[in-house]
Amino acid sequence: MKKTLSLLLLLVMLVSCKTVYVNKQSQKIASSPIELATIGITKFNLQINNFEVTAISQLNQKIRVTKQVLPFNKTTFKAYSKASKLQGKKSTFKYVDSLPNKPKYVVLKIADNVTILEELNEEHNESVFNYLKTVPKANIITTISIVFDNNIINEISQAEELYLSNEKYKKYDLELYKNKKLYKTIELTSGTTFTYKLSSFCWGENNKHQPILVNIIDEHSSCNNNAQSSYQQVIKNKETFKF
Repeated sequence: MKKTLSLLLLLVMLVSCKTVYVNKQSQKIASSPIELATIGITKFNLQINNFEVTAISQLNQKIRVTKQVLPFNKTTFKAYSKASKLQGKKSTFKYVDSLPNKPKYVVLKIADNVTILEELNEEHNESVFNYLKTVPKANIITTISIVFDNNIINEISQAEELYLSNEKYKKYDLELYKNKKLYKTIELTSGTTFTYKLSSFCWGENNKHQPILVNIIDEHSSCNNNAQSSYQQVIKNKETFKF
């Protein structure tokens, strides 16, 4: 009994060291540079979140993104400091809890899963689609917390609409719009992503009864409405139905 309790306590401690609550949502601390909308797998590691990017889809359409500009607190700054160290970067500012004006960071979240799914089901992403068919445990990064220079954070704060664009090969940028006009493009790699949130894919069939990606859900949620968590399960269900 004591051994079981000790093991549970150890697991809780390890998980708490690898996650942090950002705006009341649990996110993972990034041990390596990570970009929004990239696809990959999590490799087992007791001490860090070892997410390995394995696929970058081609986005012919822009993807709507939401933003939250938030002040650091002790918890989030600790996560940022840890992530910066793991990524071999130096912290670009200091945090003093007693000062009223706290440094800020940005939470970016994909708001348009429908367009992401459309892109992944298209022929120009055939290689990524085939990869997801064979690797059901692959996830997509749908939320990140990222630090930019103050000037860029101010620009993002003023933006009325944000979109993820893919004008460069296997590289995403953040486009800022005001009055329906593009006024700034930001390279995501210019910031430091210190936490992220993963989502999983659900599979189903189109009107031609061909397997396609039909939904993006939170990492630990279950697929519903007859959707399946893997391509293989869709094929298995089809074969069972035929029989």
